[in-house]
Amino acid sequence: MPDHQLQHIRHKLAHRQPPPPPSLDASAQAAVALLLQSRAEGLHLLFIHRAHHPRDPWSGHMAFPGGRKNPEDADLCITIHREVKEEVGIDLDSQGEYLGRLAELQAMSRGRLVSMTVTPFIYLIAPDAELQPSPAEVQDTIWVPMEFILQDVAESLVRQPITDSITIEVPALLYGGKTIWGMTYRMLREFLELIAEK
Repeated sequence: MPDHQLQHIRHKLAHRQPPPPPSLDASAQAAVALLLQSRAEGLHLLFIHRAHHPRDPWSGHMAFPGGRKNPEDADLCITIHREVKEEVGIDLDSQGEYLGRLAELQAMSRGRLVSMTVTPFIYLIAPDAELQPSPAEVQDTIWVPMEFILQDVAESLVRQPITDSITIEVPALLYGGKTIWGMTYRMLREFLELIAEK
């Protein structure tokens, strides 16, 4: 039941203070948003398929909406509100309810640490909020039912390229022809572990 599940998520996030970040090597900060939406058939979580850009280390990956903190951003809350509006057209000020955040983590690309930290924020967006993805940044969007995500059978191992000549086997979530892996999968696992705690 969506209301019961949402109440549980609210409770878990309200009573959890993310641990202080470890000493991370970072010259840049970024934020991403786990956007939940309640529908008649249950809660859904949004993923985006990033557009292809030659200078983007996560070009073409499945991800949560978000991006780098600009110098003029007072904090990461400003960053995530701006990035979500730019990428998927959702105004978190009027259409979002802040639920909490997860632990900051260091970014990785092609198996190597990147000098950037990423903070995941969690929001519930209004049932009538409609996506307006930016074609320059997002090639596709997909809402995945939380019921599906919470099933152990949803997890798979897939082979992904780390360099032009090396591929490795990694855990992933497969849904609707999309493969969610890497840093996004790590954030998803942390979220799932949090809401699964008794």
